[in-house]
Amino acid sequence: MPKTLPKNLNFHSPVLATVAVDWLDIKQQGRYIDATLGGGGHTQEIIRRGGQVLGLDQDPEALAACPDLDQLTKVQTNFIHLGEVAREHGFQNAAGILFDLGVSQHQVEEPSRGFSWQQDGPLDMRMGTTAVTAAELINQLPEKELASIITRFGEEHQAKAIARRIVAHRPLTTTRELFSLVGRPDQGRRVFQAIRIAINDELGAVTTALPQALEVLRPGGRLVVISFHSLEDRLVKQQFAAWSSLGQGQILTAKPVLGERGSKLRAFMKKL
Repeated sequence: MPKTLPKNLNFHSPVLATVAVDWLDIKQQGRYIDATLGGGGHTQEIIRRGGQVLGLDQDPEALAACPDLDQLTKVQTNFIHLGEVAREHGFQNAAGILFDLGVSQHQVEEPSRGFSWQQDGPLDMRMGTTAVTAAELINQLPEKELASIITRFGEEHQAKAIARRIVAHRPLTTTRELFSLVGRPDQGRRVFQAIRIAINDELGAVTTALPQALEVLRPGGRLVVISFHSLEDRLVKQQFAAWSSLGQGQILTAKPVLGERGSKLRAFMKKL
């Protein structure tokens, strides 16, 4: 009988929560890794269906927000260390692994975290505690490098002009100051995304973690990834295709499953 568990929807309401756990195909007492624990929404559903979970998150606020549950082991770490942490806690033959990439609802809505162009706060944008802040990056990088980041990670066509304005008005300390130099809201979203990705090395982290996930999975285990922008989704799609071509497993989602806020879910099963 599925368990009834508390929910913490104030920190983060996960998209595709039920669908993602469906794709994991939960087995009773199976061991699962939630590589992006957040407020524990996905993890609680996995446990409700009978699974045991190793939950990782580099954000200490996320770990504090997630309820302490009998079948959950919480670890504060970046998922680039997934393989090492899985072995330390006996999850090296996991039945499934879930990544919910991007920022949490709490990180966006809490002004002190500095993630959103819609609220004034300090230029921080760190998901964990070890990266440089957005203010440090913006105020120290040469104009050419800043424009390159905005182009590459934000796919913003006016990157050079925006970078020029930023450099001319430095130092910047708040999100409102940065947004005032950007222009339109759609540009603000792209610029803030670019800086956030650069600070947290989000694409590098995905590239590092996915091979570890395949190694940690048991034969027949499932890997489910939810992404929120084309750069992440492209990395996942290409990695799954490469594994499939090498006979290392099977792509379960011929096309991505679409969800709220532009999210896309892809699923892969390791070869039996």
